[in-house]
This record gives sequence, C-alpha cells and structure tokens, in this order.
Amino acid sequence: MTRRLAVAVVAASVLALVAAACGGAKALEAAPVTSGVPQTTTTTATLPVYPLTGLPLLDPASAKHPAVVVKMDNSPDARPQTGINQADIVYELLVEGITRYALVFHSETPDPVGPVRSARSSDPGLIANLNKPLLVWSGGNPGVTGEVADAARAGFLVDAGVNNYPADYFRDNKRIAPHNLYANLTNVLADASPPGAGPPPMLFAYRSSTAAGATTTSGATSSTTASGVESAGTTIDFGLNTRADYVWDAERKGWDRFQVDQTHNRAQSATVDPSGEQVSPANVVIMFLEYGQSPSDARSPMAESTGTGAALVLTDGKAIEGTWKRAGTIYPWELTDKAGNPIQLTPGRTWVALPQAGSAVLPIDRPTADELLAVRK
Repeated sequence: MTRRLAVAVVAASVLALVAAACGGAKALEAAPVTSGVPQTTTTTATLPVYPLTGLPLLDPASAKHPAVVVKMDNSPDARPQTGINQADIVYELLVEGITRYALVFHSETPDPVGPVRSARSSDPGLIANLNKPLLVWSGGNPGVTGEVADAARAGFLVDAGVNNYPADYFRDNKRIAPHNLYANLTNVLADASPPGAGPPPMLFAYRSSTAAGATTTSGATSSTTASGVESAGTTIDFGLNTRADYVWDAERKGWDRFQVDQTHNRAQSATVDPSGEQVSPANVVIMFLEYGQSPSDARSPMAESTGTGAALVLTDGKAIEGTWKRAGTIYPWELTDKAGNPIQLTPGRTWVALPQAGSAVLPIDRPTADELLAVRK
C-alpha cells in the first residue's frame, strides 16, 4: 500500500461518514428487537463454521451458547491482558485519551479474563448485533449504567457485570487496582445466560477454509485478496500518542501487533498475553467512525457505529481499500472493496480498529517492518 493510497482512505472516510453521523446515537433505541438477527453474506463451506471466525466447527453443540463481550483495559498498567489471544473478535475504540478493548468470545471461553474495566456509551450500540451477548464489565458512572440497563431491558444484551454476578469475578492482589479485576467466563455463562439464549450470527464474510474465492450464499461474486495490494504492515494513529502497528508475519500467517507506551519501548512493544504469546490475528479490519460526545460524560467520546464510511482490511498479507456499512445496530458489518464486491476475511481471529474519521493510517515500509519482526514474541 502506498502513502498516497493511505491518505486517500483517510480522506474518503471523512466524506463518506458525514451523512452517517446524523441519528447514529439514537439507532439503538429505534432498532426492533428480534430473535433472528439478520445474517451477513457468508461463504459456502463443506463443514459448519464458528460464526465469529469462519473456522470449521466439528461439534455444533459446543457453539450453541451466547457470545460474551468483555470490556478490557489497554493502559500500560493493564498489560499483559489475560485471554486476549482467545477472543474471536477484538474491538479497539477511543475512550478518554487512550483506547479500550471490547473482546468478543464464542469459540473459546477461557478462564480467567481481564483486567475487566468499565463500559462506555459506545458499547450497547456496538455489540447489539451479537444476538443478546453477555456483557462482562466492572460498572460505570450512573449515566452509562443506565444506558446498559436500558439496552438489557430492550433485549440487546445481558448485563453480566460484576454488580449483578460478583461471585464470578475476583481481584488479583498481585496487580494494582483498578487493573486487577478478572472474570471466569465459564461461570458467567452458567449464571447469566437466559433461557433459550443462542449463538451470535456471522458479523463478517469469510473465504472458504478449503477454497479461496468461493461464491457467497447470496450467489454474488466475492472479493478475495485479488483486490488488495501487498502490505508489509500498517500504523493506526488513534491520536493523543496512541498508535498501534500491525506487521504481516508470513510465518504465522497473521498480523503481529505492537504498541509503544509509557512503560513499553520499541523492543518491548509486542502486544502479548501473560504467557508471552504475541497477538497476531488473521485479519485486521480498520473502520473509520465519527465520534460524538457521550450523553453520560462530557469527557467521553461516543462511537457512531452505524451508517457507512471508509475501511481498510488487512488479510493474507494484503491491504484492501473499501467501505463499511451497517444499516442499524442489530445488523452485521458489510465490507465491500472499491468495485463494490464483498470483502471476505481469512478464517480466524479478527481485530477491529475503530479510529476517528480523518485519523492517520499509514503503510509501514519494509525496513521498519523487519525491525518490528526482529522484536516479535
């Protein structure tokens, strides 16, 4: 990907999102509650697949439980985070001055996970397309707590927070509060899953795990990596000195994640779990969003995650320019390339970066990528 391409992506995001910004904050309350969340276009596969990874599912009975969304810290004191390599999808979005994660677990439910942190006004609308997921969180100010409660009453999520299920959480006294709250997902699922709770739908389209370029269930021609350009990596600048680097690792077939912060210099910048395993998802989906102001906290940005805007998809060693679209909060994400064809992801885990429209997202050159790969974990 050239620097000119990257700048074009940023510029396009600003234009495409102007129309989408209006009304986004009210989309959640306006969306109907349904038991069948609309499905995205998916690839045809011989075996059933996990809905949030597209990987083969040999035992369908093991995937009948609902998704669990865990709000997790991304401050220097929170690293390394537990369970970060087992999440099917990880959203990274803006909060006050830094970013915070929303980890979505379904194919695996590790114990424990954390550190668990508070929710934000962005969260109910962001996760409403997961078919009533269990939200694991540490609480919030009265306004946000009310927003989560409203979303739970409306059937968009289940409030599985520490205030409702304190026995499923614990403090690790070896770490400094508030970065020391952890949850046991097995217990959360057993205690908080409502009767009849079901699995999440597919949020993205995936290439077949057996044959690239398969047609989708709608019969449309799919966009594979043919519409992309070779990419050594990408830097996402979220602002306020928060930058994430993703470098293509041909050996791992994933995008190694690095982040420099106040306590992690370049040599220690690899994003890892407590075992030292580096985060290296099969896909990185970058969707440029507008951020408004939270109605519950004037200091807190609120993501407008419905509408349409510019996107950049990193998959299989390539970068694909495109557009994201989401008709409403209960709907999945639709990704299309510049020709209007659906973008299919590589089966596997996906990190979803949600920077502010107009943020700098730039290609990493080969020498810089090699320097980062030299300090990978």
